[in-house]
Amino acid sequence: MRYGIFAMITLLLISIALPIVDAQLHDTLVKDQPKLPKGLSDFYDNYRKEYMPEFIRFALGGSMMGGKIEENTKDFFSIGNYIVIHDVGGLDARTSRIAEEYLEDTVIKPLKEKKSVPLQTGNTMSFKKLDRLSLAKLLYYYVRDDVYFPHGEEGGRVSPLSRIPGMNLMFTTTPEIIRFPCETVEDQHGACADQALLLATLLNMEGYEVALGTAPSMAKKNKDGTFTWFGYHVCVYLKDEGWRIGRYDLGKDVFGNDLGGKWIILDPINSPRHVSHMRMMGGGKVLEFGDDPNWVEYREEDNTLFGYGLIDEETAKRFDAEEVKKRLIGN
Repeated sequence: MRYGIFAMITLLLISIALPIVDAQLHDTLVKDQPKLPKGLSDFYDNYRKEYMPEFIRFALGGSMMGGKIEENTKDFFSIGNYIVIHDVGGLDARTSRIAEEYLEDTVIKPLKEKKSVPLQTGNTMSFKKLDRLSLAKLLYYYVRDDVYFPHGEEGGRVSPLSRIPGMNLMFTTTPEIIRFPCETVEDQHGACADQALLLATLLNMEGYEVALGTAPSMAKKNKDGTFTWFGYHVCVYLKDEGWRIGRYDLGKDVFGNDLGGKWIILDPINSPRHVSHMRMMGGGKVLEFGDDPNWVEYREEDNTLFGYGLIDEETAKRFDAEEVKKRLIGN
């Protein structure tokens, strides 16, 4: 039964991995990455069990969902916002404080001290000093190059479970389906939702205004102009702080927040190592900071396929309080 459930959720996401041989790339993984405290790992496991129905509904996202698309997407943004705010230390919970300390000690402090990050090409992204733009770039390249999308043929922990009908493509995801940012850092592997949640968390910790974004993983345009699509892809939107890089006006998000200003799309799974494995809508290409992914050409054609949710502490606390109230009423 467990594997039957996993089979359903493979439409989640994410990207499609096929056995394609990469060019020789530099190994950026850290040996002896610090382990998570058991209490924090237990919290993550229990949270996933509790919200598995929402994860499954999001995983089954597609044009076949009809009027449920917006509801299911909002559920994901609510949970995703909570996951980020939990791990930045924004909740009044011991696990939230532990998660913040882990990310500060394992990622933020070392990056700021070194002012550099190794890239999969063998080069190093380094800065003499860290201003707001260079710090944002440093965090982006850390997630893009130092967190790997898991490839089964390389021994990665993946669940390649079902093929997309008529497309001869295999969706893969991690066994956890969606990971908390600390879990992604510990394992140094994560699918697109995992990497997006981690990047949003690190940027939020440093005071940047960020939003999670969704786009279809796989889609084709029909003769009548409509789209048939399967599975969600997850990315990050970063508000431009005057750098003149952002090109996107987002309007209101799923919570009704007015996302003013210009926004930059950050899609870190488009890494040198993973790009040849990507089979999502529009194809993949290596994305430097500020580059647009190929799927943006579809944004204006059918906006029901795309969504945004601002990372916001008050929204997360309200969601947490509402969920606690539901559990109390249920008991």
